[in-house]
Amino acid sequence: MSDQAETLRSLMHEHRSAIEQVPAAVGQAHRPRRVVAVASGKGGVGKSNFCINFGLALQQVGTQPVVLDADMGFADVELLLGVQPRNTIFDVLSGKDVFDVIEVSSGGLHFLSSGNGLNVAPLTPEDVGRLSAHMDRLFERYDVVLIDAGAGDGGQLGYLLAEVDDLLLVTTPEPTAIADAYALVKMLSVRGQLPPVKIVVNKVPNFGEGRQAADKLKLAAQRFLGVELSVLGYVVEDAAVARAVMRQQALVQAFPTSPAARCMRQIVQNYTRSAQPPSRQGGTRVWERWLQRLRRR
Repeated sequence: MSDQAETLRSLMHEHRSAIEQVPAAVGQAHRPRRVVAVASGKGGVGKSNFCINFGLALQQVGTQPVVLDADMGFADVELLLGVQPRNTIFDVLSGKDVFDVIEVSSGGLHFLSSGNGLNVAPLTPEDVGRLSAHMDRLFERYDVVLIDAGAGDGGQLGYLLAEVDDLLLVTTPEPTAIADAYALVKMLSVRGQLPPVKIVVNKVPNFGEGRQAADKLKLAAQRFLGVELSVLGYVVEDAAVARAVMRQQALVQAFPTSPAARCMRQIVQNYTRSAQPPSRQGGTRVWERWLQRLRRR
């Protein structure tokens, strides 16, 4: 029993140390304050896997992200990272500090779990305000809040995505995936909720097919919606991705020299090199949009 207690104390110390070692961003005007959502038109395109690898690749170039698993009911982020969270963001309502409920994977990625969505009581307006205030404090230590959003074109997803600084739209070359990605863009555009969209084509046999898929989506959005989408990059089909998933490790760490991992690093370079306008909201309205739906549970 004493050995178990000592092990637990050691783990808790390591967890707190990892959080405290993140440099504070307060007062550093050159550091970004961005809310970036990763979403898809349908499930099965590798959205969550892309999200965690994008986050770790950002970290490798000196940008400090924290991932918010906002796809309630699925908890893909913690499964892919092999972490059983001790807390969720909703434990803040019981008095915990937001930095105390952040989890750290063995590879060093910081993330916030939102649980399975089944054990969350309806939120009051006061609860929403308190949680939003805590979430805004994330920018004291992190440069980017990376949201693993849901798939599909549901209304609640649209309300969340309307307020982010960038939407990374993950699709594959499959016609159904492209059609569903277009449907999501159309829904956001018609409602006047379309943020800047950057296309990522995942699981491509080669870059030529990736470009064709991206061009189809761009052309449809331009012709029928009158909106311009940009292309962030492509991730090649790679057996190392499945091996990393089975290990519950991030690809860029488990197989850093694999073709898909190199694609991820190139995508991060493309993102960090692109001109980034100032954050539109700083986060507050994003958190409020995400939490508002829980008031009606």
